[in-house]
Amino acid sequence: MIFIFFILLSLASAQTITLVDFQTKTPIENVNVFVGDNGTTTDSYGSCNLGKFNNGDTVTFSMIGYRTITLPFSDVPGIVYLKNDAIPMDIVNIIGKSSKSKRRYSRLERNVRKVYPYAKKISDLLAQYSSIIDSIEQYSGIMRYQKKRKIFSKIEEELISDYGYSIKKLTKSQGRILIRLVDRETSKTSYNVIKDFRNIVSASFWQLTARVFGHNLRSIYNPEKGEDRMIEYFINIIENNRR
Repeated sequence: MIFIFFILLSLASAQTITLVDFQTKTPIENVNVFVGDNGTTTDSYGSCNLGKFNNGDTVTFSMIGYRTITLPFSDVPGIVYLKNDAIPMDIVNIIGKSSKSKRRYSRLERNVRKVYPYAKKISDLLAQYSSIIDSIEQYSGIMRYQKKRKIFSKIEEELISDYGYSIKKLTKSQGRILIRLVDRETSKTSYNVIKDFRNIVSASFWQLTARVFGHNLRSIYNPEKGEDRMIEYFINIIENNRR
């Protein structure tokens, strides 16, 4: 029994890694460690557990001010070294120097990585059905209502088919970021997108959209300022790592 306990303990320990600054050899707190939208964050000792990942996964390690790296799960060593990376001065000014601010932007990166695929999918679906949606405008009354309901029911089904019901469980922060990204991807504010959904889709999908878009629906994405500037910075990292 004791032997089995030590085996389990050693396996658990083997899944724990430490992220370290390549130059200073000091542990790095708040590093985002993830596969897709499933991830964890290093603690104040620079450590995290990889128990939620599996063989065959590709693990990404990302932290503002360091080069983002990806490794096959099977190749992740006990100590992972991150090298410093130059970042634009305006990004430095936005982030600030406090630990609280760095934690906030590590959380922002995690949220961007989670909802960015949703925004891309919404954009693709709207483009796919745009000609059909436009053609429906020639109808009026109950006929237009029924035709729109049918189209948006298909959109709902495709979203849930791709992402499951997790898309209905976004936090308020994630919903707010999705607002920004829908605007970015579709070149129209979420208010203009949601107008087509109102009173058309099923009650369950309206609950989703109300939760996601229930903030400032007329919000316009501006990649040059404030939080949107940080969101754009994270998206560039995501896209560059795909190439």
